[in-house]
Amino acid sequence: MSVEVQTTQNVTIDYEPAGLGYRVLAYFIDWLIIGVLILVVVGISYILYYPNFLFNISSINIILYIIVASLILFYDLLFETLNNGQSPGKMLFKIRVVNLDGTTPSFGAYLLRWLFKLVDIWLFNSMVAIVSIIATKNGQRVGDLVAKTTVIDLKMKAKFKIPELDFRNDYKVTYYDILDKLSDRDIQTIRSMVEDNKMKNSEYFITKLTQKIKLMTGYTYDGADILFLNKIISDYDYLALQY
Repeated sequence: MSVEVQTTQNVTIDYEPAGLGYRVLAYFIDWLIIGVLILVVVGISYILYYPNFLFNISSINIILYIIVASLILFYDLLFETLNNGQSPGKMLFKIRVVNLDGTTPSFGAYLLRWLFKLVDIWLFNSMVAIVSIIATKNGQRVGDLVAKTTVIDLKMKAKFKIPELDFRNDYKVTYYDILDKLSDRDIQTIRSMVEDNKMKNSEYFITKLTQKIKLMTGYTYDGADILFLNKIISDYDYLALQY
């Protein structure tokens, strides 16, 4: 089973779910990092409040222990949310959390994964997570199943799926900087209007869209508006295939 990830250039890449071994190793690396950070915080407390640093109730010491508790509790949630689905351990082993459709998870999805660590890892000493990852075709622990996410392996050879476009060998590009001028979302919007029978037969909508695109890009075109829009789409698709 593979997970399709769509790039900004409208090219789809298939990634395999990360293996259990890499996920376990990433987990241990993360805990090693947490351990080092805890030692640093405790060391600061030790230096400030020796010999009674563990039981000192000063405001600074309380803040330090709140930091330690936060590191333990929110480590995965913070890193995955702020670092595109990767904790330091996941970065090291080049694995990443994604939605099943390959898109970036929302904060709500990361939150669900984090909350269900209580079931996956804490209550049953990781056994539920291990069994679930092995048993599910997408390599999902319970938190992934609930959040509709999985962890993909970025190291494995990716399989590119190029859109099925038929370009002649002598195809000539008119707008060479189209990839810099318009985003994939812009192109999809144009494409949807051009392919919609009601839209493309409406002179008003096509004219308005053409004016908008020309304003955004600074492009000019002597022919009909619909031909200009089709050329924009074709040039974008052709150039996207070159990257």
